[in-house]
Amino acid sequence: MVADGYKETEVGVIPVEWEVKHLDDISELTSSKRVHLSDYVDIGIPFYRGKEITLLKKNETVDDLLYISKEQYNKIKNQFGIPLKNDILITAVGTLANTYRIPNDNPFYFKDGNLIWLKGISENSIFIDYMLGFHKKQILDSAIGSSQKALTIKELKKIKIQLPPLKEQEKIADILSTADEKIDAIEGQIQKAETLKKGLLQKLLSEGIGHSKFKDSELGKIPASWEVVKLRACSELIKDGTHGTHKDVKNGIPLLSAKDIKYGKVILDTDSRKISLDEFNKIHKNYSLNNDDLLLTVVGTLGRVALIKGYNNNYTFQRSVAIIRLLKTSYPKYFYHIFTSLFFQKQLTLHSNASAQAGVYLGELEKLKIPLPPLKEQKQIADILSTADEKLEVLRAKKEKYETLKKGLLQKLLSGKIRVEYE
Repeated sequence: MVADGYKETEVGVIPVEWEVKHLDDISELTSSKRVHLSDYVDIGIPFYRGKEITLLKKNETVDDLLYISKEQYNKIKNQFGIPLKNDILITAVGTLANTYRIPNDNPFYFKDGNLIWLKGISENSIFIDYMLGFHKKQILDSAIGSSQKALTIKELKKIKIQLPPLKEQEKIADILSTADEKIDAIEGQIQKAETLKKGLLQKLLSEGIGHSKFKDSELGKIPASWEVVKLRACSELIKDGTHGTHKDVKNGIPLLSAKDIKYGKVILDTDSRKISLDEFNKIHKNYSLNNDDLLLTVVGTLGRVALIKGYNNNYTFQRSVAIIRLLKTSYPKYFYHIFTSLFFQKQLTLHSNASAQAGVYLGELEKLKIPLPPLKEQKQIADILSTADEKLEVLRAKKEKYETLKKGLLQKLLSGKIRVEYE
């Protein structure tokens, strides 16, 4: 039974004052004029594809930009028109249904087929951008094709969304934008803290603590009392996760991969792949995971690092993750920070294979070079860097809290379950 003040519609139960419209009713859906490879120039007007707008949406740096000439841009502008502030672009191939609301009048153009242009939006475009994210599943379900899915203008025109009165749209957009601004501000603090930690890490790994004598090494300048050693020289165990084929079960022990290592931790999600206890015991017939083992992703996304804490036979790994157990003369937290350093990450990349999915063989991993202070100094350096990590952990937890809050607000505000007052 529908509650008073609400009605049943094609998009679910919504307030009676709200309408349901096709995207085609609120904007013109179109694409761009074709631009050829021969049209690119070294310096000119930025030319975006799906990759660029996905980065722009996240306020991330866009590298390797393409450009077209100002003359060609003006010709297109005069003959066909160009995207304007508050128009929206939607990624149509590759990663589908990412949106980008154009925030200003800075000139750019975009690739036909890669992006679909919502032009001349008659509603509040900030609200529409949030609503497109709310209906992302519906948009993805409209994609056509078998081997590579794609969004089309024809199918997007059929997408239906719920629309409050314009004043309510504006109020909802303000609330959600405020939440995003808070999240962006915290992300800025995180990036600043990460930059400071990288600088501190570089300084400590080249100067150590309290040294006056230094020497040149294959890793650059280091304190005279330090050594440069290969990873195998300070490790008791270097191996990767299971290479076997394992049957998935609904309730069992998580079988994790590189994607489950993030921010120095093992992430145990409820939707992690799981295997039976028998399969787990077969994997660990000859070895076990231990607390203070280091984890390093070596297939696909290289170089994510975690240090095992609180382990109780409660997960295992696929081959994309290497397990490094150090000798007693090596301090795990020091090596954790070493593994995150720029020079180690560069070594990792240089020793990876050149296949479509990058990977580092264990034989190559063992050869990677480490600057090694005495054990006491390893602990001192790790303690300093761990203080920086604690600050980052607080900021990331704060960001996650606001992201959870925003997610709840978005769900309730865009469905009309919570109403906002507006004049």
